Parts: sequence; structure tokens; C-alpha cells
Amino acid sequence: MTSPRDLAAQGSFLLEKAKRRRDTLLAAQRQSTSETGEASSSDGLVRARVDAGGMLTGLFLAPGVRQLDPRELAALITSVTQQAAAAPRAAIRRTYEQLHNEGLVKQMPALLPEPVVAPPVSRPRRPEPVEDEPDRPVLRDQGW
Repeated sequence: MTSPRDLAAQGSFLLEKAKRRRDTLLAAQRQSTSETGEASSSDGLVRARVDAGGMLTGLFLAPGVRQLDPRELAALITSVTQQAAAAPRAAIRRTYEQLHNEGLVKQMPALLPEPVVAPPVSRPRRPEPVEDEPDRPVLRDQGW
């Protein structure tokens, strides 16, 4: 039979263990939410800054972007933003993998997929083909 003193010691140990676990998880959460990332295109025309969730918080466009095709610029901004988001995502993943390996969390957060980052779009690209379609509606005699 277990003595009251042993039960009290065991309860105290379990309570302390639960407090340490909670404090570790809260510290990991604070660290994860403070992560940020920044990336630049290889030519320096575009620089992006993101928060821990990958949301764009800053965008710098150099004057040279005026010479880019709008689609090329959009692809470059997207690529640089994805590169910037890879750093905080990787840091958060490392934090949670460590917690998982220590048995503090059972599974990884669902919103932390492995980042898939394509290299920045390089300049010269072929222009999009221009359609021969008129700007107004056209009635065609074609069967369905």
C-alpha cells in the first residue's frame, strides 16, 4: 500500500512535470509567432518580408521593375515572397519537431507543410501571344 507521503510526492512530481510541459509549449508558441523571413530576387529588384504565418508585411520594388512585363513582375513577387516564407516555416517546423521528438506534442501542426519554393523567375521571357479576338462579342455560326 502506498503511504500518503509517497502519494503527495508523486502528485507534486506530476504537477511540476505538467507545469514544465506547459511552460515549454508556451515558449515554443511565443518563439514561433515571432519568426519572420525576408528574401530578395537575384537582381535585387524585389525584396519581400513576411511574418510567421507567411503573410507579406513588407515589399520593396526597385525602380528597375518598371521595365518588367506585369506578369513577369507578379511571378517574381510571388517567388520572392514564397522564398521569404520558407525561413520562418522551417524554423517553426524545427521547433515543433524537437517538441515532438521529446514527446511534448503528439503531431506536427497541420498548417506546416514542407515549403516548395521555385527559383525566382529569370528575365527574358517570351511575350504572351496576342489573341486575334476582337474586343467586342462575336456571334459565330457554329454548332454545339
